[in-house]
Amino acid sequence: MSKQSNFGDIRQLGYLVEDVASAVDSWMRHLQVGPWTIIKNVPLRCTYMGEESAPMLDIALSYRGDMQIELIQQTNDAPSPYRKYVHQKQFGLHHTAYLCDDINRSINDAEALGHHVVCDINMPDGGRYVYTQIASLGDDVFVEFLEATPNMLRMFEYGVPASRTWRSDKTPGANVTVIDMAKR
Repeated sequence: MSKQSNFGDIRQLGYLVEDVASAVDSWMRHLQVGPWTIIKNVPLRCTYMGEESAPMLDIALSYRGDMQIELIQQTNDAPSPYRKYVHQKQFGLHHTAYLCDDINRSINDAEALGHHVVCDINMPDGGRYVYTQIASLGDDVFVEFLEATPNMLRMFEYGVPASRTWRSDKTPGANVTVIDMAKR
């Protein structure tokens, strides 16, 4: 068994966007991906490049096959793996993510293969994800290790089948569920 198999499967593609609502509309209209869940005002606690930070995000999640599609809009100016690209208006694919049963083991294995940890993020539900980079791939390539918590697994268990039976509804606001963390 190779060390790479310890990472788990690549289960997410993360895209930086300028505006989550507009991006969701484009993904539904032009790529036929849906339904979507938009989660606004997601407060993160993280260590980015060795310093504590508190980025605030609006994100949107959908699925295509077994792959989770994540759209990310940073809404404050806190240091993060997103901020530089937002300032430079470099929107698009930001990372691929492995869904990990044992995130610590995956990070250790990744570091043994030349990855270095750029950002370690704690999610509001207690989950964790870690961004790494590999010098030989350049500063713009992020690999995410996403902890397979019960909440994360439930999102996949709901989202994957919902996307397989989804049919686009042209009614404005249909096919989109909005959750505002600031109102919880």
